[in-house]
Parts: sequence; structure tokens; C-alpha cells
Amino acid sequence: MPQNNPEAQEMNWDTNRERRRHRRLSVRDLPIVLDGDTPLRVRDLSQSGACFFSETPLRMMTHVRFAFNFLLPDGQTVKAEGEGVVVRCERLSPALGHYEVALFFQDLYPGSADAIRTYLERQACA
Repeated sequence: MPQNNPEAQEMNWDTNRERRRHRRLSVRDLPIVLDGDTPLRVRDLSQSGACFFSETPLRMMTHVRFAFNFLLPDGQTVKAEGEGVVVRCERLSPALGHYEVALFFQDLYPGSADAIRTYLERQACA
């Protein structure tokens, strides 16, 4: 690739470009359970991760087991679970003890990827 190609240089230096592989979708009323503990409220979800709110901070690179229970239109639930790692934890406000936590899915248990994909497709159409 020639060094004086302005288009190539622009592509290489574009630091504002979205780096996520999967699009995140804002969700409502979807709890996530970490390590079998109290459910936490999810802000957004994708095929590769989730962002949720926590009352306590989670250390970066912490490995956790997670689970979702997706409600189907017929009233049944489908479980999606796996293991992930905390990739971000930010305090929402100095005055509040609330944190926004981003979790990257490292390992989805059998059937979980399909359950998440189906849930996201239904939410996108709603």
C-alpha cells in the first residue's frame, strides 16, 4: 500500500470507528444473573456481550458465570448462560453508588447463542 494514499491513511488512523463486532440493542426489563446472585438490570445486549447496572463495582477482567431467562411470546422462557469477563466498570455519578458494567461473553453454553440471537431479533422487530 503506498504511503501517500490519503484514503488508506485515513482508514488506519480512524480511532472513532465502532470496534464492536456485534450491534448492541437497548433492552428493557431483562435481568442478568451473575454467579447465581441477585438479578441485575441490563441496559443493552448483543451476541457478544451485555452492559448492565450494579450497586457494587466489579473488578476489570473478573470472570463470572451469567444467565438470562428470555420470555417467549407464548409465555415460556428460554435460558441462555455462559461465562464472561468484565471489560469495563464505570461509576455513573460521584454522588451515586451505581456502576455501569460491560461484560464480554467468552463462552456461551449450548443453545445460548441461538437463544440470544432469537431474543435480539424479536426485540429489533418490536
